[in-house]
Amino acid sequence: MSKQNPRRRSPRAIGPAVLGAVCAGGAVAWVLGAVLSLLPTPPETGASAAGSLDTVSESVQEDPEAPTGRLQVRLTTEERAYIQNFTCTGEASEDPGVCADLALVQAETAEGDGIGLFDEVPEDAVCEEDHDYGPGQAHVVGEWDGEEIDTEVTRADSCEEVRWQRLRPLMDAVAETSP
Repeated sequence: MSKQNPRRRSPRAIGPAVLGAVCAGGAVAWVLGAVLSLLPTPPETGASAAGSLDTVSESVQEDPEAPTGRLQVRLTTEERAYIQNFTCTGEASEDPGVCADLALVQAETAEGDGIGLFDEVPEDAVCEEDHDYGPGQAHVVGEWDGEEIDTEVTRADSCEEVRWQRLRPLMDAVAETSP
């Protein structure tokens, strides 16, 4: 006797099985790719290794020369007013960290667009005045790498904000070291 209602496989049941197999295969391939990307690459030998070492050694940059100077910074924000003195002797191991930070910024700005660390905004600069960059005003006086410094830095417009960001290591050091 045969069954009256034999259970037949519907063609619709194949679709989800194929989709599941494709998804599982994709997941396995992704995991395999992730694991392989984490494995270390074997070291090169022969002439190609020497060539790559030469290329890397050419791109190594030396730290900028340690600056010398003494600066007094009077920083005013909405909440507080700070006064801090910094002395950079040119000995990187003895100087506060802000000296090295400023030397790095000075080297980057001089290399990029020739602007000095404490330079004023040029008269012909186009500045956006419609944006509020926040409170803050600083007066920096002293000597830096043989130059007398007496400058006011505000956040009044976009040009002054660029100056503020350029001197950010100095501003942050004042705010961090003050009680």
